[in-house]
Amino acid sequence: MDAETLVRDYLGRLETVSASLPVERRGELLAELREHIELALAEAGSSDEATIRNVLQRLGSPDEIVAAELGRSEGPVPAATLIDAAPPTEPSRAVATRPHATVETKAILLLTLGAVLLPFVGPLLGLGYLWSSARWTTVQKHTATISVVGLLMFPAAILLPMVAQGELTAILSTFGPLLILIPLAGFLTAGYLLAVLYLELSLVLRRDL
Repeated sequence: MDAETLVRDYLGRLETVSASLPVERRGELLAELREHIELALAEAGSSDEATIRNVLQRLGSPDEIVAAELGRSEGPVPAATLIDAAPPTEPSRAVATRPHATVETKAILLLTLGAVLLPFVGPLLGLGYLWSSARWTTVQKHTATISVVGLLMFPAAILLPMVAQGELTAILSTFGPLLILIPLAGFLTAGYLLAVLYLELSLVLRRDL
């Protein structure tokens, strides 16, 4: 089974079995676990099927997570639950170890602000975070990569050799219009990725209504 499909199916089952939770808490729980999965995969340095299965196994089944969540809302969690639950797999622990910015946020920032502050380098770093995310599909990642690399290839082939030779004046006077392709590559790609996330969020909200 595709690695991304594993994560999507896991979160889909969690969304189904958590129907008894308040809508707001259900959304928070899904977001917490999604970010915990992303953090675990980033720390592992891999997002292949075996690594994802290991991360999901350590998290526990969606039924166990929802049962623990219901136990917290109704009263003290039984001692057996605390003993059996591994510290890294508890949703509350996921909040404590949650990064200041998600992988998706870093990817978008590097594709936009990074394209302006770090020409060429920023968008390429953004692609690195893009590929470490479990939220976008492989097809979407390939599309974003082709967009960035395709738009940067032409100005890079012309401008980088001139930069290496110190011909900065000639770049600005002769090839100035090419410079716009550098931030454009990042901004167009970021817009596409944000549209994907917006559509995904819209579908989730429709299911909740």
